[in-house]
Amino acid sequence: MVTHEEMVEAFGDEGLLLMDAERCREQGLSEADVRILSEVGLPVRADLAFTTFIAAEPRVGSLVVFRTGHGDVNVLTLGGTSGDSGMRYFLDIRNGVVGLLSMDDEPQAEKVNSSLEHFVEFLYRLRLRQQALNGESLEVGQSYTQDLWLSLKELDPDAFSEAEAWWSMVMDTLLSRSHIAETRAFLEQRRAEIADTLADALEEASQQRSQRDCFDQALSRLEHEGWQIVDAKLFASDTETSGLLSPAADLDGYFTPDGALVRDVPIAWRGGLSSNIQASFAREGLVVSVPGQADREDYDALLDMDADELGRQADAAMDALFAAVHGLNKPEEGVVTCLAGDRSSDLCRIVRAFDRLAARGYVAEPDLWPTASGAWQQVHEATPDGQEPKAVFWTTQSHTSCFDAYGDLVDELALQWSGDRDLIANALAGTGLVVETPQHDGVAFLLRPAPKPE
Repeated sequence: MVTHEEMVEAFGDEGLLLMDAERCREQGLSEADVRILSEVGLPVRADLAFTTFIAAEPRVGSLVVFRTGHGDVNVLTLGGTSGDSGMRYFLDIRNGVVGLLSMDDEPQAEKVNSSLEHFVEFLYRLRLRQQALNGESLEVGQSYTQDLWLSLKELDPDAFSEAEAWWSMVMDTLLSRSHIAETRAFLEQRRAEIADTLADALEEASQQRSQRDCFDQALSRLEHEGWQIVDAKLFASDTETSGLLSPAADLDGYFTPDGALVRDVPIAWRGGLSSNIQASFAREGLVVSVPGQADREDYDALLDMDADELGRQADAAMDALFAAVHGLNKPEEGVVTCLAGDRSSDLCRIVRAFDRLAARGYVAEPDLWPTASGAWQQVHEATPDGQEPKAVFWTTQSHTSCFDAYGDLVDELALQWSGDRDLIANALAGTGLVVETPQHDGVAFLLRPAPKPE
């Protein structure tokens, strides 16, 4: 049987999931299966055949009861298949068999491996195949895959008892995969093995920084995006220039010697978009208040408008956005406030989820562009040639109507996306907001405010 040390060598510590032994025992697993799940581990991803990155129910580690004509069957959810939220691997707790459940209109279950031990061994050997074929020719890959198929049949004949058995389909797919597809699958595997660790490290590093460091980093981020940081004198005299930011003078007085923010910091702005400022500070864990954003009092007036009036209002709002971005009119101005204390917001929580997706190679941007078409252009420009775009974002118009002055959701926020639906859903689930996962490409993710406790 494969050991934990061999799994670590193949997948890395960061590429393994270990379950809690006591919880596994409480769920009724055999001691052999408890040891495998708590000491040997499951890979977070094994090529395209297996992943623990699933967000929809049932989730990894959850107990499910199947009601059959022969009584109830308790199963433990082990994971799913990449890119398909409707497939779940499960462990039959009673007999130790590993199966695959397809949750379509008519749910169907099939046996995958005769034991959890064999299932983990199969996943391990898939990883060894990827490592061995990295950089090899297509001919070498096909020969290796055929030999692997024979060795897996010898290890667990029950897994190939039928011509259309699951593992037969997997091996057929591997045999027919092009060199480019093979390379892409290898890279996706590596991203899965390192991304969570990278995201955790970045989040830990962010938490260790002082609020003064975060404040300065937010200003630096905005400066990189084209804003100019100026003093109060220049801000007052240069009334025609867009994209000006002027924080309060003597910033040291707003922070303690160790960098804690103890007084609200006013930041004057002219031109550009105040939502852009709010989003940039949220990426550093700071809450910026934007007066009048998503003002709910305006909605009652909107309800009284007819279709033509609503259309004119929408056109005017879009014109204002473009004018602010491109400096077509006299720049608007105002004052936003970076709030003292440890206050957080829905916006801060969402951008933390976005950072985890960015660690996996996604263009994950809040308030990316005034319109969806312009935002997609930004995504395609950031995507390397020959690769499919991986992105999740919302537009400026959505930002200003869905977030209140403090960055908390007050309305349904639509997220445009492309890539791994389950991976995105899993990241968004950590926000604590209500997440509606689309069933098809081309349909947006929806985020809604979390229910208020009764």
